[in-house]
Amino acid sequence: MRYKIGKDIVIRSENAAKPEAQSSAYLNRLISRLEPVRSSFDFGCGKLRYERVIAKTTDILGLVDSEVQFSRTQMIRGRLTTIRDHVRRSNHVEAYTVGQFASQAHRYDRGFCINVLSVIPSASVRLGIVQLIRAKLKPGATCLFVVLYRNSDFTRMQRLPNCQPYGNGFLMDSLRGHSFYGLIPPDELASLVNRAGFVVESTVLDEGTAYLWAKVPEDVRGPVHFSIRETPENFQIRAAP
Repeated sequence: MRYKIGKDIVIRSENAAKPEAQSSAYLNRLISRLEPVRSSFDFGCGKLRYERVIAKTTDILGLVDSEVQFSRTQMIRGRLTTIRDHVRRSNHVEAYTVGQFASQAHRYDRGFCINVLSVIPSASVRLGIVQLIRAKLKPGATCLFVVLYRNSDFTRMQRLPNCQPYGNGFLMDSLRGHSFYGLIPPDELASLVNRAGFVVESTVLDEGTAYLWAKVPEDVRGPVHFSIRETPENFQIRAAP
């Protein structure tokens, strides 16, 4: 997704997406040990860093991201292609924009939101996304939220002349456009998922990353309809009355 700040700055969150070769060994092990379920989604799937390991734990996998991320030509596992073309080769993986995902009647057994929230510069968009994730899960289903809360490289990067502080992180201007990099403390992550209607089951901290499992309560309450607007320059989401 992309986010507009002020009149001139457009945050390109696709700049922060990393390929499968840069996946976390810790997270790969964690996911691979999960019990299989019928359906899962990866919200903010990026360059499909965890698609293969998640796909082995579920019969149906929904990949959720922006039209920009799905349609742009990029290198996926050594092949120059688009994510839409890539998933056409699978009979159990589908790609959905956030709007398409929100309009589905289907509810999933498990969700993943991996290194997504910390690259979103808007607190209201973060809340809207977590609320949507909760709304697309069945009662009793779980979601794994993964965020950075500490990173020694950030201290060095913030001193660069092309960086400026913003919110809980900083903006970086490069040849690929502006990117946002933020840190979310574990207690703030827990507060966010609670506000969205989840119950926190567990939190594990490992090398500056928080891994939080949240569960949808059986008597779930909260918004189920959302106003979503995605343009080439800005993404907005809020719960609808």
